[in-house]
Amino acid sequence: MKKAFCVAVRACPVVVAVLVWMAGGAVDAQKGEDTRTLVVIGSATVQGSNVTAARDAAIASSLMNAVALAAIEMLSPEMFAENFKKLNQQLLDRPDAYIQDFRLLSEAVVAKQHRVVVQASVATKRISDHLAGVGLTGGKPAAASSPLALTVEGSSNLSNFVKFRKALGSISGVEGIQVREMKPNETTLLVTYRGTAQDLATALRQQSFDTFTLTVADPMEGALRVALASK
Repeated sequence: MKKAFCVAVRACPVVVAVLVWMAGGAVDAQKGEDTRTLVVIGSATVQGSNVTAARDAAIASSLMNAVALAAIEMLSPEMFAENFKKLNQQLLDRPDAYIQDFRLLSEAVVAKQHRVVVQASVATKRISDHLAGVGLTGGKPAAASSPLALTVEGSSNLSNFVKFRKALGSISGVEGIQVREMKPNETTLLVTYRGTAQDLATALRQQSFDTFTLTVADPMEGALRVALASK
């Protein structure tokens, strides 16, 4: 595999690969979306009679495009294009770092073009971590962490309050929870959250509990209010 990547770096006339998704099996999620199996087509020009070098270049081209396809899915076509120069240098220039394994499914030579069909296992978690590291995630710049004041009514029922706080801490983007103020039946929490109050409100409305109902009020700037009512 390393040989194929090295050839691709040296071979300038690599034809742009065509990306395809094989129906009913193109995507194979494993380990919580840590990897994805994609089927791609790559192509490279045969120089002289050196078919082996063209095959290696075509495979390398297809693997680079598998990484690109995975990144486009995580971002958006517009965001990928807008940041292409950065992604080309830091992501596409070293695709071997994001390919876990690959298998050559088929190949053919047509008019001096060596074309291959490759099944590649892409390390999507590594790509996601890289995108987050350069400030890109979910098609938009990564949100910065900020403190949100979350007022909880009904906190005097300790069992319900503990369940609520545990669920709150499990929400993606919640990085820390501190008690700011306590009253007889009301507690204000300071939540360090990577997102907006509206985002947190949406996430909370998706939670369900067996011993109480959760009512989430419309959020204000940097503040949110919820109520716990025993069933």
